[in-house]
Amino acid sequence: MRERARIVIIGAGIAGTATAYHLAELGVTDVVVIDQGPLYRTGGSTSHAPGGMFQTNSSRVMSAWARYTIGLFASLEVDGVSGAAFLGGIELAETPERLQEAKRRRGLQQSWGIPGEILSPSEVQKFIPIVDPKKILGGLYVPDDCIGRPALAAEAMGRAAEAAGIEFHGRVTVTGFERANGRVSAVVTDHGRIEAEMVLCCAGIWGPKIGRLAGVPIALQPMAHQYVKTAPLPILEELSQGGTIESAMPLIRAQDHSLYFRQHFGQFGIGNYRHVPLPVNAEDLLPFDKAPRMPSCLEFTPEHFVECHEASLNLFPILANVPQADAFNGIFSFPPDGMPLMGEHADLPGFWVCEGVWITHSAGIGRSMAHWMVEGDPGIDIREADVNRFAKFQTTPKYVLERGSQQYREVYDVIHPLAQPTAVRGLRTTPMHDRHVANGAHFWEVAGWERPAWFEANAGLAKSLELPSRTGWAAYEWSPIQGAEAIATRKAAGLYDVSTFTKLEVSGADAARLLNHVLANDVDKPVGQVVYTCMLNTRGGVISDMVVTRTADDAFLILTGTGSGPSDIAHIERVAAGPAFAGADVSIRNLTHELCGIGLWGPKVRDILAGLTDDDISDAGFPYYRSREIDFGPIRARALRISYAGEYGFEFYVAAPQGRALWDALVAAGEGHDLVVCGIGALDSLRIEKGYRLAGADLHGDRTPLEAGLGWSVSFKKGDFVGRAALAAQKAAGVPTRLSCLTLDDPDVVVLGKEPVLRDGKAVAYVTSANTGYTVGKTIAYAYLPADLARPGEAFEIEYLGTRHAATVVADPLYDPSGSRLKG
Repeated sequence: MRERARIVIIGAGIAGTATAYHLAELGVTDVVVIDQGPLYRTGGSTSHAPGGMFQTNSSRVMSAWARYTIGLFASLEVDGVSGAAFLGGIELAETPERLQEAKRRRGLQQSWGIPGEILSPSEVQKFIPIVDPKKILGGLYVPDDCIGRPALAAEAMGRAAEAAGIEFHGRVTVTGFERANGRVSAVVTDHGRIEAEMVLCCAGIWGPKIGRLAGVPIALQPMAHQYVKTAPLPILEELSQGGTIESAMPLIRAQDHSLYFRQHFGQFGIGNYRHVPLPVNAEDLLPFDKAPRMPSCLEFTPEHFVECHEASLNLFPILANVPQADAFNGIFSFPPDGMPLMGEHADLPGFWVCEGVWITHSAGIGRSMAHWMVEGDPGIDIREADVNRFAKFQTTPKYVLERGSQQYREVYDVIHPLAQPTAVRGLRTTPMHDRHVANGAHFWEVAGWERPAWFEANAGLAKSLELPSRTGWAAYEWSPIQGAEAIATRKAAGLYDVSTFTKLEVSGADAARLLNHVLANDVDKPVGQVVYTCMLNTRGGVISDMVVTRTADDAFLILTGTGSGPSDIAHIERVAAGPAFAGADVSIRNLTHELCGIGLWGPKVRDILAGLTDDDISDAGFPYYRSREIDFGPIRARALRISYAGEYGFEFYVAAPQGRALWDALVAAGEGHDLVVCGIGALDSLRIEKGYRLAGADLHGDRTPLEAGLGWSVSFKKGDFVGRAALAAQKAAGVPTRLSCLTLDDPDVVVLGKEPVLRDGKAVAYVTSANTGYTVGKTIAYAYLPADLARPGEAFEIEYLGTRHAATVVADPLYDPSGSRLKG
């Protein structure tokens, strides 16, 4: 075993071998891969995974990784056996709700470029002859979903990497790590130490254990999950042609019962998520040589299989009286939000993580990891999977257990895009929380924060207006009060709690130099100037958008999103710690919990503020995109003349202990001026009317600010910055797509996001964000359309739950295109 390597990978399961394989493809072979088990059936989740590979996912990037993975698996072989068998996959619909979900997922397939169709019960039976068609309403079929052979694929990728010069060593146990100059510097094992520039943790269910050895949290909960193989069935033996064909039927999901099924030659495999969560502590697992089966397989618990058995018999009556031939509780990984954990850990430079990886997405994720570690960019927007996306409290064992358990319970549930978590709530509240509760706030959780979506105190206001109604899927986590609050803001004024925005102070003599390198716009402006900008990756894609205020010659206040905050901070800190800023005078401080934020917007704002402050807030005295401190009696606040609502107004930032007092003062001053306290549901409607982009939806790492219509927020004159070369090339060549505003021809039709946008019956884009524009009387949707079709008047269709609705491109923005409302 080498004493030093550029990269040490811990884990030779599917994540580790996939990353090694793609490192070798990039020509990087100074790599050592170690595993505590024998190669390549190491005893982890890869070794027992049934191999079902369904590509359809609500996440665009997860589906992209799945498509790549099945393609690569099909090209892999060990001893003449392929890594994948393309038999298709069918998701059964037993209820009207599940059939509607199938139609929604069919829409996702069109958006992500996955072939598929909705089948009738009789059509399903043609593919699955043992199903009772009277028990189902139909099924969602994907012809190129496949059965993967994960252990074989891991071996094939490992062998290829070994042939390229990468070392693999089994039966090597990690016992610790060494650090030098604030970085990981070596991996210590029971076979000696290996010095390393980078360490990649691909330890699967042992990931949290490895993290503890390294001194960093890895937010992942191992869970036991049941899998059973029946005794041989004559019909399956016939389909397998005497044991020569492993499976002749598609993969099967019965999500209404949290079950999945597949053929194993003459046997029938049943996977069961229906039982209660069975959390596992990896510290308690037996080593490979002492485990009865393998470390990741525990003794079967028949009491958890009762409901599964009954549901299976209902769908497949042929299973009656068929005994079990094999059964075990296999362990898989469940992060708090169900997404993988990827990237360099912010708490330990040089320590990289690739955890929570399902077989379905493994090769795609391994490819992204290899490119990220070697080239500095994963090649696809991975914000949903960034290991640094969690706040510190979200990585505590209790939180990870509770949220991981919820992920397990809901793994096959119909989950609405606005569905709110139920476990571990109320941990992060703003100073005005008790005021919100008193006003009947309905809360949405974002990054652990409780944010008012609307206030029941405004129900009477909603009843006095003629507002669009919603039913069914579109009405979930919606209230007409959102519309009333939006209209009230436009007519008079709305008061918003924006305390949850991430707030950073970047200071020091080199602060401006750092920010002008990491951000696309020029922030080296006079004190008091506010700048809107984007933070880009090397491909020119938008990592995040931010508002930057110069508060002193050597200090800046940065406002970024509630959910993106931890990742954004980690990214800026990583750049600041890089060689370009060695020895630089820069300090980065997170002020999110120190400062409270309040937004006040609407045409009556000046009247409301007149009795509270003597400061000059006229257009001349306080222009748009300016900031300064103003006094509200004894309370001093930093005011920013900006507006996410598209109306005249301010955001005020004040020391958190004074936040409630300022809120109360503004509420009192608003009496007689029709001031309404409002939630983020109204704010989203206001921002989409004004054409403001939504980070993480309209803006993401695979689209540039030029494509997003934000070219004005990029300064090519200031010199080099991250992503500049890619943007310059795109500017010269012309953008391939443009973020465009569409309105539904029927204003009563509502779409929610990710629906396919069709031209001549073919998907050409998908909806990035959408909402009702209550003051313009339109349903508004944004999508990246091909540049030659991104013109006002162009006609499209948007498919929502299986029905196509006419939509037309319109000039952007719909509301106040001249910007006169922002002047008050």
